[in-house]
Amino acid sequence: CSRDWSSDVCSSDLVLMVATDQFTACAVTGDLVLGMAKNCGAVGFVTDGCVRDLVGIENVGLPAWSVGVTPNSPHRSGPGAIGFPIQLAGHRVCSGDVVVADRDGVVVIPQALLETVAQKLPAVRTAEAAADEAVREGAKRPAFLK
Repeated sequence: CSRDWSSDVCSSDLVLMVATDQFTACAVTGDLVLGMAKNCGAVGFVTDGCVRDLVGIENVGLPAWSVGVTPNSPHRSGPGAIGFPIQLAGHRVCSGDVVVADRDGVVVIPQALLETVAQKLPAVRTAEAAADEAVREGAKRPAFLK
């Protein structure tokens, strides 16, 4: 991964990826900081740590993924660094990687694999549509088990 980070932390399409080495004794953030991140153009937040203030986070409207929730406030100063490669759930994440997330979880696509993944998407979508149709038509087990 090359470090590609401007001095302007506020930018569009910014997903904040925060590694804590799965530390869960206190929150990484809460609604106020996530509200400020949204004001700067952040579109999502992902951490292997905990968050707090769920009702407030929902009201902020910035999608956030974490391993848990705790009432314990985050530390107000450090340690921390911005724009460097991190390890999240055992995977390397670099500035510029593509983050795709929904209610089920988060997937990070490294820049070097974007073209390969994009080429595979039509086949995946076709297979998923066929499986959905099979279920609607009464399938009782996956086709690969027949």
